[in-house]
Amino acid sequence: MASNKWLQSKILSFYVVLLLVSVIGFFICYQYSYSTLTIFPEKNSPYKWSLTSWNDEYSVISHEKNSSSLIANFKLSKKSQWFGAGIAINFDQNVGRVVDFSEFTKARVLLKCSPSNTLYFGLSMEDEKVTEKGIPLTYRNAGAHINCDSEWSEVEINLDSLEVQVWWLHRFGFKASEKAYDLRKVIRIYLEAAYESPVDIESNLYVSGISFVGRKEGILLNFTLVMLAIWVLSGAWIIRSQLKPKPLEQEISPQLQYEPLDFNPARERDKQAIFEYIAKNFANPEIDIESVTKAAGVSRTKVNDILKAEYGTTFTNHINKLRLVEASRLLAEKPDAHITEIAYLVGFKNISYFNKLFKEQFGSTPKEVRGKAAKEN
Repeated sequence: MASNKWLQSKILSFYVVLLLVSVIGFFICYQYSYSTLTIFPEKNSPYKWSLTSWNDEYSVISHEKNSSSLIANFKLSKKSQWFGAGIAINFDQNVGRVVDFSEFTKARVLLKCSPSNTLYFGLSMEDEKVTEKGIPLTYRNAGAHINCDSEWSEVEINLDSLEVQVWWLHRFGFKASEKAYDLRKVIRIYLEAAYESPVDIESNLYVSGISFVGRKEGILLNFTLVMLAIWVLSGAWIIRSQLKPKPLEQEISPQLQYEPLDFNPARERDKQAIFEYIAKNFANPEIDIESVTKAAGVSRTKVNDILKAEYGTTFTNHINKLRLVEASRLLAEKPDAHITEIAYLVGFKNISYFNKLFKEQFGSTPKEVRGKAAKEN
């Protein structure tokens, strides 16, 4: 009983530690699953790029770059049929001319405008069918309109829901439904004026940060799979170890080997009297609960309660187990004694009943246990 409690305590401690490791590990993986790519400030960018601007024939624009901001000053003209004024970060200085943004889900732009404005944030991507080097019109552009306030604010753009402009699809012979874009082939990032932008007045755009963020789902998935495997395997191992027949010597608890019991005479007097009487007389075939109650000076109920609390069993089962343990010892120590003789010596009157209980207790017959002991010796 004490051994079982110790084992249960160890199992509980193991699962508490495993749960703690799972929670901490998940939190760490959750944090590291975020990936961030900074494009501006330029010193934090892993890519080389250049800043350019463009405008239609009636509008004007100028741009500059310093360590803290990208600045564009422009004035749109209402004479223009199609507004065209913007700045672009070009990756054409990199090997391959394109950048892979496929692992990112959002773009973040820290900017302000004077006066407040509506801009178009876009990504230009290579299209194998129509893109020609150095001709922006042939790039497949996908973007979204954003608000630019007079105070610094960070705008977040969802990269999964950008729109490819229909006029561009029609111009190059694509169907209106062919709006897919490939974030693995980004040639440039741009900000340009929109139809809602003010005309015939000076407008200023300041950008102090451009970054892309995403989540590496593989990190969380792999960690979850590993921890799930650990939980399943540890549970299976514990269940198997509990169901697996234990070696004969492990079945014999310290109490069943009749080692001195550490009792407190003041508090455990009745218990001590019961166990001492049983330990001395369990091999007596005439022992019964009445003889124990008489010898120990306690009630029948108390005997059963004590045995139930200590061993989780009844009086009869406890006596039988003591007899079986003693029989297993005698089988190993007295190879010449007949099995029937040993059964009688430990208190069994019926040899068939003895064999049946022995097999249930140890998973082997008395004959098999004796044979095993003979081989070991």
